Amino acid sequence: MQEEVLPDIAESDLETFFQIMHAVYGYDFREYARASVLRRLGTIFKKYGLPDMKALNQRLLKQRDFFETFLHEFRIGATELFRDPSAWVALRKQVLPLFMANQQIRIWHAGASTGEEVLSLAILLTEMGLYSRSQIYATDIDPKTLQIAPKARYPLRHKRLYMENFQQVLPDVPFSKYAREEGNELVFDPKLLQNVRFLRHNLVSDEPFSRFEMILCRNVLIYFTPELQDRVIRKFIQALVPGGILMIGTKESLFWCKEAEKALVPINSIERLYRRQA
Repeated sequence: MQEEVLPDIAESDLETFFQIMHAVYGYDFREYARASVLRRLGTIFKKYGLPDMKALNQRLLKQRDFFETFLHEFRIGATELFRDPSAWVALRKQVLPLFMANQQIRIWHAGASTGEEVLSLAILLTEMGLYSRSQIYATDIDPKTLQIAPKARYPLRHKRLYMENFQQVLPDVPFSKYAREEGNELVFDPKLLQNVRFLRHNLVSDEPFSRFEMILCRNVLIYFTPELQDRVIRKFIQALVPGGILMIGTKESLFWCKEAEKALVPINSIERLYRRQA
């Protein structure tokens, strides 16, 4: 396997970038994992023909309308319908039955990206007869993804993967119950988003805005330093009601948060499902 080559960026230029992001645009990326930051910046250099970090910094300062495009490229993450199917099977079998007696289920889906995993959750809630009692708050810092997600329309080339994942999670349910082809797009049933609110929220700087029975934040923590992971997990613990559920990505860990050892008990350690103690 070829070793990954990260761009060679002077520390002073990188610090200038962080200052621009924070002072001009209100985003603090200083505690994002350094390799992840460099990897995304390298991709942006190539895509926009920028020779170095100084050129990017100048463009961010002089072309304010470039910022949202930059943020989308910098923050864009891989997501898909029922990503890591076994985790969603565990959620369906081990977690959702715990809410059968609830009159309301408030769910925070943090880092919702373009919405495929929000739809995954909505589908499971529908199949379990819990959707009408649920309110999902889907948040992200990227305004461009928050424009894509409410449309529930994706390139048709994703259909095969999405269908395979769907069938692993819900083998007895036809995929066509929730999605259809329309031209070159795969379109999901808009009813799945009736109880979903898409909101802009920054996990780093913003506080939780309610108390929740469930919080999902998958494949976001891996981009943070251990110190930032600790702070964000603490926020989640505070935002969960007693007995509430936290779901993180299968490649993520609560290792960095000592409070998690006291406050959270595993429901499924392999699939990263935890319950807040009463």
